[in-house]
Amino acid sequence: MTREATSLAGGGKPMFFGELGGTFSRRGSSVGMNMLNRLPLLLLPLLLVPPALGEEVAKPTGTYASVITRRAVENENMKGGLVRVTWSEIEPEPGKFDFSRIEQQVQLLKPDMNWTLAIHGGWTSTPSRANTQSRGNFSRRGRRPDSLAPNWLVSDFDVETFAMSFRGNPVAMPKYWDPVVQTRLKVMLQAVGERYRTDRLKMVYVPQMTSNGTEGHFNGVPPETLLRATGVNPRDRNAETKFGDLWLKASAEATQSVLDAFPGKAVAFEVHELLGSVEIPSRLVREFQKPEYDSRVGIGMWWISGKTTYQGDLIAILKEYPGDLYGQVIGRSDQQRRFENNDYSTVFAQAKELGMRYIEPWNYEFENHTCDEALQEFNASAYSMYSTE
Repeated sequence: MTREATSLAGGGKPMFFGELGGTFSRRGSSVGMNMLNRLPLLLLPLLLVPPALGEEVAKPTGTYASVITRRAVENENMKGGLVRVTWSEIEPEPGKFDFSRIEQQVQLLKPDMNWTLAIHGGWTSTPSRANTQSRGNFSRRGRRPDSLAPNWLVSDFDVETFAMSFRGNPVAMPKYWDPVVQTRLKVMLQAVGERYRTDRLKMVYVPQMTSNGTEGHFNGVPPETLLRATGVNPRDRNAETKFGDLWLKASAEATQSVLDAFPGKAVAFEVHELLGSVEIPSRLVREFQKPEYDSRVGIGMWWISGKTTYQGDLIAILKEYPGDLYGQVIGRSDQQRRFENNDYSTVFAQAKELGMRYIEPWNYEFENHTCDEALQEFNASAYSMYSTE
């Protein structure tokens, strides 16, 4: 297999023959055939079938808009779009589901465009109405939702929460490791998965109970707040490990719920530093390389900027990561300070260096044709290396 071909089992960074145990290298093929000739014919089927490497999954490749708009879809370099919805929008009442926000976004896509899905978990309480404009990118209008996870988690199911701040607003965060949270996440995901069996849906992000409900961070929240939420004494020398144990277990359980709800689909778990360290995200990266995930779970990086000064240690880990990487650009190209040397094109250079198969520039780039050549070049490169679509 050449680097221009897709990787085995439709997943991970491309490999050459001989890089995986159990495959025949070109150099050794004649030796392999001589061995086959000496074995009983009954063993031939076992040797001719390659090792099971997980089911074949058609994973997203190329550039998808981070928000789907009518103007963005007119750019021929947009290969698909990210559908974004909050858990509170999907399930406004326990067991009652509203898919209209998903439908509104999917209907904007052209028939030949695929889509990916992010269902934001996160805080339940309503932030101050004094500041309704969001710096986030939850929806087309860019307005902050009243809550990310439904308030009924607390009012009807008495889930445990802890107090924290989100962009200056006090909120209540359900504990990711609460069994009730995990159960209700599973119920919701099953409902969405049953509704959308379409081949056009290529990948689903794992909902997280974090600041924005998809990204794996609590930016601005003191580490002591998170540690105390788990009942860990911040002064305990093993405090980070104890928190990490709980977080890893909850993350793995939520990921399995996504895998079960969306059979045959790719899944991504977004990582950031936690507690000011790469220890927990590095454990997550290792976790999702285990055989039981069938090469379906990749890692999300919603902060690619071309820089290595921001979360540089985590970038180094992702550079060595052999699985699928799914990126989202940290900002718009006119926010030059956010990019290496004030140069937006460094995003694509870094994505290629990391072996990223898929990236979500903001809709601004597609609408205003700010970097069509770079988008085209990334698509060509990604499709030559990874595409199974």
